[in-house]
Amino acid sequence: MSKLDSIAIKNLETLVSLNDNIEEYQLVIDGYEIRRSEDENYEGIFNLKELEYPIYFSFNQLLNSIRYSNLYKIEGYKTNQLLHLMDDSIDKVIEILDKKEDDPHNNSICEIIDEVDNKYLILNERNNTCSFWKIYETFNDYLDTFSEALMECNRYLYISSHYTPVVIEEVNQETGEENPNLIYSDSDSDTEGDCQESKKED
Repeated sequence: MSKLDSIAIKNLETLVSLNDNIEEYQLVIDGYEIRRSEDENYEGIFNLKELEYPIYFSFNQLLNSIRYSNLYKIEGYKTNQLLHLMDDSIDKVIEILDKKEDDPHNNSICEIIDEVDNKYLILNERNNTCSFWKIYETFNDYLDTFSEALMECNRYLYISSHYTPVVIEEVNQETGEENPNLIYSDSDSDTEGDCQESKKED
């Protein structure tokens, strides 16, 4: 995953999180990054010219990454989830444009969104019909689950301190007892017999 993908996703997440009141947006736009100000007293001047480049960058960066990269996930998003995020973001930009019809940069962003929307529709259609992508994502889902299961097994087998060794006790054939301390060898039995005979002689 690249830094640019991460920035593009955060930009779209910021757009989707905006409410209906443009005056409350308090957006800070720095180059191709969009973020909300953490300062409650911040009064950012909101205009479409500032949004033009970050919007263009964010959508095209993710469209290219989904189409050309071999990544299964980008910033925790699967392909379907990214497409949903892009769809919601397009709707939010259109909503902003409707409220800023008098802005002189309204038309230029409309053209960007129209182009983005066309590319999105093609990519979404491929995602819904191309069986290879579905097999690829399903395979990776199972692989993730299997890997997590192995990690859990490793944690219990090699890290857990609850392991208790099993002691197999031998059975004494003469007495039938299972305490290994009471098992006598043949030499021990002979010695014990000799001791008893010497006592009788005394």
